[in-house]
Amino acid sequence: MSWYDRLYRNVFKLLILLAVSGPALGDSGDYVVGLGADLDSAEGRAFSLFGDFGLTDQTWLSAIGAYTSTDEALGFDATYADLSIDHNFEPIGIRVGGAYWGDADLLDSVDLRAAVYFRNEHFSLSLDYERRDFDFLFQSLLLDRERKVSFSANGAGLTSWFQLNKRTSFYVGGMDYDYSVDIQLQENIDVLRFLSVSRLSLINSLVDYRINGGVNVNVGDSSLDFSISNWRTEVDQGQVTSYGIGFTTPLDRASDLELRVAYDDSENFGDTYVFSVYFYTFGS
Repeated sequence: MSWYDRLYRNVFKLLILLAVSGPALGDSGDYVVGLGADLDSAEGRAFSLFGDFGLTDQTWLSAIGAYTSTDEALGFDATYADLSIDHNFEPIGIRVGGAYWGDADLLDSVDLRAAVYFRNEHFSLSLDYERRDFDFLFQSLLLDRERKVSFSANGAGLTSWFQLNKRTSFYVGGMDYDYSVDIQLQENIDVLRFLSVSRLSLINSLVDYRINGGVNVNVGDSSLDFSISNWRTEVDQGQVTSYGIGFTTPLDRASDLELRVAYDDSENFGDTYVFSVYFYTFGS
């Protein structure tokens, strides 16, 4: 997908879809599956497949797979794979998962996540933790060979969702990361400044913090959502503020189509636009 708050945006979208679908979902054997494509004005593109699968009435298995490619001259194509499991003890639940992101020839990470949440029909609040272990592979001029540097980041954050009325819901979330090293002082770190050329290359890379929120409004069987997010890269401390609008409408009784347009205002890569299309199918 867009790697526009890659994991967090998908989690919010699936939670909203589950909420508005009502009692038809949630029993053992139910599922929500989606696929998406994103293009931006900086020649970035992303493709993804994701889904939630009901193992029991209270237990869901989630999976995400994605591929992101930026300008061919940059030579960085990132893959992403994520698997997590969620069990709701009603109203308290837990969620644990693991993920891989990046390009093994330059920069990648293995991630572990855990969350404890409270959720009912009108409100949810989650306390989130993430551990990321990075490997950075670069050409050392001093040693005249490739060198690998390993470092880590610990992230802590909150995510929440509110049902304001029958038509309107609101969500907000954020994560702040503490790195084991000062990224800006690392040898050859300038190589990674290309991660800031667009949102698709930046998101899920070396992020200092991210904050996002939005409003979802049901209009008949369709819905509109308005989102805003802000994040900062750890490499050069550049900030990005993004504004998006999405429209989701049923294609039939078991599938939805979402179209999304977003505008990014960045200190480093200027203004970019992102167009996204997603397809969801759900059932038992």
